[in-house]
Amino acid sequence: MEPEEFSLVRGALRSFATRYRVGSADEIAPRTRAAAQEALDELGLADLRRASPPAATAQECALLAEEHGGQPLTTSLLGTALLAPELLRLLGAPATTARPTIALARDLRFPGPHPAPLVAWDGDGADHALAVDPEGIVRHVVPGPPAPTADPLRGVRAVPGGGASVGRLTPEARRHWQAYALVMVSAELVGAARSFVELSVGHARERRQYGRRIGSFQAVQHLLADATVLVEACASATRYAAWCLDHEPPGRALTAARVAKAEVNTSAVEAVYAGMQVFGGIAQTWEHVAHLYLRRVLVGATVLATTTDLLTALAVPDPEVPAGTRTPDTAAALAAPEATR
Repeated sequence: MEPEEFSLVRGALRSFATRYRVGSADEIAPRTRAAAQEALDELGLADLRRASPPAATAQECALLAEEHGGQPLTTSLLGTALLAPELLRLLGAPATTARPTIALARDLRFPGPHPAPLVAWDGDGADHALAVDPEGIVRHVVPGPPAPTADPLRGVRAVPGGGASVGRLTPEARRHWQAYALVMVSAELVGAARSFVELSVGHARERRQYGRRIGSFQAVQHLLADATVLVEACASATRYAAWCLDHEPPGRALTAARVAKAEVNTSAVEAVYAGMQVFGGIAQTWEHVAHLYLRRVLVGATVLATTTDLLTALAVPDPEVPAGTRTPDTAAALAAPEATR
């Protein structure tokens, strides 16, 4: 996509996010969710990765995911506009009017090797879901009733089970799909953490205690400075992983994506915790927006893969990667302190 064209797309998403963000949990309702999803669908973002070659790079899509994560939105961007279209592109499936999302295991991780209950994740506006097993087989499943989730902004629906096979990813395509999914989820969490830290900084500049703005207290300054460093670490790892998706083989891209998600799982949560401390007691109330960011990041840290899952995978040589293909920069990424947080 041309830089000017991408700027217009990103600006449209930013305008949408500003208009449809929710200010508190009380504003989350079926009618407002449906209206926001309809407005997002009209932007046509699901077409960005549907064609081959895609209209937008993985790096551009990651920036859009960041933009979406920066506001408390009830809309499905990751599931229906970024992840499912990429999966269909990798399968070589023909274009249709159907709107799928992706299906995950009940604990929101990648589906395991054995049949187990699934959920359609981030599926507002979707009419079916696609599940990818470890062998690369993609199944078409039909979502059922809403399923409980700790993140009220995200639509999750139970999947009764079964589902017909619609194709099989090659080993390289499956690795690319996993890397792409990890990067997009990580990018949205980066956007959420960054936005909440910025809100916390704004609060520290205005909130007064003992006759002074709390931002003038050194302890608060240190807390917010540390949170900012954590967010930048997340952003750096995630954007590098997105670059690898566009320029490196799938095996190396998957390694970078695992490192990024492991970093985000810990650092984004720590950054939001710091912001919660700056806000103080008001952040613990139902009416305040803070807990929506906290829930989004806490749940997001478990989506697709936990830190334990990722570090275990990084520690074991992948049998599908030929010996000698691990580059020095990849080895350095595995040894980086951020990867072992």
